[in-house]
Amino acid sequence: MEDTRLLRRDELCSHIEHELFPKAGGAFAIGFVPALFNAVLALLLAIGPVLGTFVFHMSNPIVTAVNIVAYWFAFSLYVNSYPSIEDALNMKEKIYREGNLFQKIIFAPGFLGCYIGAYLERWGITFLCALAGLLLFLIRF
Repeated sequence: MEDTRLLRRDELCSHIEHELFPKAGGAFAIGFVPALFNAVLALLLAIGPVLGTFVFHMSNPIVTAVNIVAYWFAFSLYVNSYPSIEDALNMKEKIYREGNLFQKIIFAPGFLGCYIGAYLERWGITFLCALAGLLLFLIRF
């Protein structure tokens, strides 16, 4: 890891440096699969607190504490779900300059999500969105 400081101005919670993949499929997989895994896991962790708070109006202190912990884990996963800028640029290079037409079509939706998300994460927008969700969640109590 190059820098382990938290809450930096660029790529807030750091990224692990690794070798870039030489083929389009590997470049796509290294950026998209972890992003998809973290996003799905974050959604699964956040859906319980959201349903409990906003739909079922649960206000038990123990349930509230569990909901806050679950939402914090979901928050952490969401903020770190996108690939680094280097991975996104490598994905772009391998898919759209060296890949065939089939790869360009199949990888397009996942690539766009990862590419846009990488830039949003770099400037802290994912952190601000997740923080706004957490504040909305806490204000609801």
